[in-house]
Amino acid sequence: MGLDPAERLAIVDRLLADPPVVHPMDRSSRPAMGVWSTEASAYRFIAERCDEASRTLETGLGLSTALFAALGCEHTCVTGSWDEVERLRTYCDLKGFDTAHVRFEAGGSHAALPRMLDDGELDLVLVDGGHGYPTPILDWFYAGYRLRPGGVALIDDVHLPAVRSLLQFLDRDPRWPALERNDKWHAYERRSSGPLVEDWTDQPHYVVHPPGLRSFVRRAVGKARSLAGR
Repeated sequence: MGLDPAERLAIVDRLLADPPVVHPMDRSSRPAMGVWSTEASAYRFIAERCDEASRTLETGLGLSTALFAALGCEHTCVTGSWDEVERLRTYCDLKGFDTAHVRFEAGGSHAALPRMLDDGELDLVLVDGGHGYPTPILDWFYAGYRLRPGGVALIDDVHLPAVRSLLQFLDRDPRWPALERNDKWHAYERRSSGPLVEDWTDQPHYVVHPPGLRSFVRRAVGKARSLAGR
């Protein structure tokens, strides 16, 4: 018998009180260790929607990985370091969280995710791996391909430039209505299925009013008026 909603939320509180220390926090030869994490509300959002019947995937590794394991999800974690994987496994063993149903892929998500396109539909995807352009977009593009209709994409670190460029698209696309958003993370529901690649003619919501067009036109008109005045 699976965990009830109260038990799933209790796991979040337990993890927040004692998170997995898995991330090198600097680039020295003996780096201090810590954990990068998002807001508690994001973990509660995941716990409210995921259980042992859920198929999930994340880019990045940390407290969320331990949560997916504890919830019993059939989970895939794509991260850049086997050292982090081993530290996370050790933490889960100590806490009694089974990782047998967690698949770890160490390496760049740009290479790992395309190999998984035929691995079946997903219920929830967490994009929280590399944040340099265009990695968050690639993570959404390849992992979102596998989201079932009604599946959820949770995007973290929305304040960063590469992530903002992805959100500019999603916020204009009626096929990706927002479920919840704040200053740290946004969640979107997928209302379509299949590959995400398409021509610009299939994106009128984005092309007709692309980001920055209005301000560009305003500046151009202002400059034209200034020249005419001279």
